[in-house]
Amino acid sequence: MELHILHTNDVHSELERFSYLAKHLRARYDELRDREQPVLCFELGDHIDMSNPLSYATAGHVNARILQTLPYDGWVFGNNETLTIDQSEWAHLIRLANVPLFCSNLTVPGLNQDEQGNLVHGQYYEIDGVKIGVFGVTVKYEKSFATLGIKAEDPVAVAFQMASEMREHGAEIVILLSHLGYHMDQLLADQGLPVDVIIGAHTHHFLDGGDLRSGIWILQAGKHAYAFGHAVLHVDENHHVTNVTSSLEYTDFTGDPDEKVETAITSLHDKAIEWLQSPVATISVPLSHSLFGESQLVNLLCDELRIELSAQLAFLNGGVITAGYLAGTIRQKDLLAICGTPMRPVKMNVPGHALLQLISEGNQEQLIRRQGFGFGFRGHFVGRLHVSGAHVTIAEMDSRESGETATIVRVLIGMQQLDPMRMYTVVTSEYIALSPMYKSLHGYEYVYCEPLIRTFLGRALGNGNLVEGAHKQRYRWINDDAN
Repeated sequence: MELHILHTNDVHSELERFSYLAKHLRARYDELRDREQPVLCFELGDHIDMSNPLSYATAGHVNARILQTLPYDGWVFGNNETLTIDQSEWAHLIRLANVPLFCSNLTVPGLNQDEQGNLVHGQYYEIDGVKIGVFGVTVKYEKSFATLGIKAEDPVAVAFQMASEMREHGAEIVILLSHLGYHMDQLLADQGLPVDVIIGAHTHHFLDGGDLRSGIWILQAGKHAYAFGHAVLHVDENHHVTNVTSSLEYTDFTGDPDEKVETAITSLHDKAIEWLQSPVATISVPLSHSLFGESQLVNLLCDELRIELSAQLAFLNGGVITAGYLAGTIRQKDLLAICGTPMRPVKMNVPGHALLQLISEGNQEQLIRRQGFGFGFRGHFVGRLHVSGAHVTIAEMDSRESGETATIVRVLIGMQQLDPMRMYTVVTSEYIALSPMYKSLHGYEYVYCEPLIRTFLGRALGNGNLVEGAHKQRYRWINDDAN
């Protein structure tokens, strides 16, 4: 027997591109069915991304409707679904998609008994006399899940438990749908997970041909609807997988997009546009943005975070904002346009010497001009470090592009110098706290805060005093000779 598996992952709401991919996917599925070939089709998560206006305005409903139009047999939530969609909406998304969700390590409120069974126990398929078990797990972010009240178990432990359970229930072939990332999938294979195939996601790997690791085939189909995966499991008369041939079928952007996907998008378009046009605030003066210099909008956001979350200091990199505003009415679409990140703030207690290091590295030209990635970053360049609650004096360097760290002359909090030995309550983004771009705050305990950074920006724009204060510079540069 040859079992065909089609799979997609990490579309990240590239809906226009996905509409072309869907046309190709549907044609491949129909062609296999016409040839009476057994085929299963799975979506591996992060189909939703709130940086897309339609996904943002509909809380992912447009993505669910798109999934409904395609022959998916199951899907997995990725971190974009778990971290950016309120869990009270999850059951509705599952029903709207009309596709079983396989996430054995995740608790989803509001499911009926059948839906709960698919979620926890996966599903068995009887194909040409072969019993096939399929289940899924998703990545668990301990601290952010705790902040959001999301209940999830360790995905590795659950994967071993579920794979063993499926074998005990007679599954001759076991397939794991994993939104853990390629390296975790490799680790599971090396640890002897009793499955035949791991279909993966999360790390955006284009595994053309797949990866045979410790006797287990690992598959993944890249990102952003550039391709879908097509794997063929070769099964012998003893119902064992003897080989897997896998390829990526890249999206053809010629011709017309998929009609059913376009209809699903159109069905919510007017409602989404109406919401995106709703006003957030009106500002009487422009708010500029300077990615490599000091940005009034990032100052404003820093001030809002510091005040609302009761911290002494707040820090953000300029890349969390991508443009400025003219005076006038700011609407939801404008908010999303300049702050597409799904990041949340984090709060932590940090010694002054670590903050001095952070300010120094955050003003290093090579870092400022690097391209950001990961941890919810949706801008381009990392940008200069911004601060609220302090005024910083830095020595001007003759060769600021040489990679030298900035020389801090003084950091004043009110009238007091920042004390290197004192602990300070700080709010920043998960990007600064966790990404490899910044190392100063690594190792310090932190807690996630709600809501998203973008929501704080919307609140700040409605505060006239904060808007006025955002025009006040926090940095002063002086020549070395003036020290």
